[in-house]
Amino acid sequence: MSKEVEEFIKRNAADVIRSVQKTSLFPSVKMAQMIIESSGKDEYGKFGIGKGLAVRKANNYFGIKADRRWTGKKIALSTPRDGKPVSYFRVYPSALDSLKDHTNFLLVNSRYKTHGVFVSKTPEMQAEALQRAGYSESPNYSKALLGLMRAYGLKELDNKKPNDDFTLWYMLGSAVVLAATAYALRNQIKEIIKPKSL
Repeated sequence: MSKEVEEFIKRNAADVIRSVQKTSLFPSVKMAQMIIESSGKDEYGKFGIGKGLAVRKANNYFGIKADRRWTGKKIALSTPRDGKPVSYFRVYPSALDSLKDHTNFLLVNSRYKTHGVFVSKTPEMQAEALQRAGYSESPNYSKALLGLMRAYGLKELDNKKPNDDFTLWYMLGSAVVLAATAYALRNQIKEIIKPKSL
């Protein structure tokens, strides 16, 4: 198990749940996405969860770019691996604002509805629907989401409310998960993380 991932989950669990209220999105899937999408190298070149450049500079946990439709603040960041020297990213006041906008991003883009994201009956089905909708270029994206959900007991989030105490359930759930699974996932996540155009 990664202590870094555990701390990230505890810190963001309530906001993740708040960000999907009154939608059919599963908090477990959203948290797994947040872990993957926010990961990257910190200012010292060390890989970490929630350490990506867009997170550090813009509270942008999902790498959502600022296109012509975006009227809020934006920031130019270097994106050579994305085929452009610089891209503009949305800037948010907080992690919760980033989470809410990510939910809205999914809701307003018809491809997610078309591919069944919002009619998925289980978190597993929703992860597969995100894959079909082309959320990520990685062919292993849904597998990485599902692996994180299993390794860290994220489905427990689907039964929680934003004001619940997450410390106890998380400590109990984490105790039964094998450290080897988390270690294997770390390498899978590193493979998947690439700047992309959402």
